[in-house]
Amino acid sequence: MESVKISEIIRVASNLSVLVPLLVYLSRIRYASRPIHIIGALVIVSGLCDVVGMFLLSSNQPTTVLFNIYYALMFLLLTWFYHEILFVNSRRIMIWIGLAVYVQSFVLVTTFVQSFLQYQTLMWVITAIILIIYSIAYFFHSISTITASGYFGYSLIWINIGIMIYFGLNLFLFVMGNYVLTRLDPETSAMIWSSHNINNIIKNILFAIGISFYKRKIAQF
Repeated sequence: MESVKISEIIRVASNLSVLVPLLVYLSRIRYASRPIHIIGALVIVSGLCDVVGMFLLSSNQPTTVLFNIYYALMFLLLTWFYHEILFVNSRRIMIWIGLAVYVQSFVLVTTFVQSFLQYQTLMWVITAIILIIYSIAYFFHSISTITASGYFGYSLIWINIGIMIYFGLNLFLFVMGNYVLTRLDPETSAMIWSSHNINNIIKNILFAIGISFYKRKIAQF
């Protein structure tokens, strides 16, 4: 019972944490750059999915399709984000390779492994791997283009760290996702899934820090 209470508190905290980057984004929305608007759109999508998810849970309805839609939208928005901050002027082939791998994987996974009516945990793993690669690529790019003295003052650095941490720490959970979500009892599953919710809180805080550093006349890298 105690573990259920703890996991529920963490889940609610995770849902509410999206308000932090949302409020910061709304304070910058009039002059935000395109990459910041993309992250703002992701924050809004995340908040809407949380609201719908809470409604489905309260109605004892499955959240399977909602999870799949959310991770698909997250992949598309973050792919667009990395295109804008890293691949727009060079190495565009990286984006096309990532999209091709994702689309082909989606077709094969949906057709032969996990339908869209199941938790597509294999697609979550593929999403995580692609976005981890993008985040690492941006990390090395930023080291070579931003002076050390001002490194942590740049908006996109914090956002990239949030993405790297979220998918890096959740990768093993996604690998075990089908077992955790479908084969364990609800109490144990909720407790294990709390690690995802904690990582989500960290991501949202780092997004908020990153967006808060954005200034109208500061060049973004």
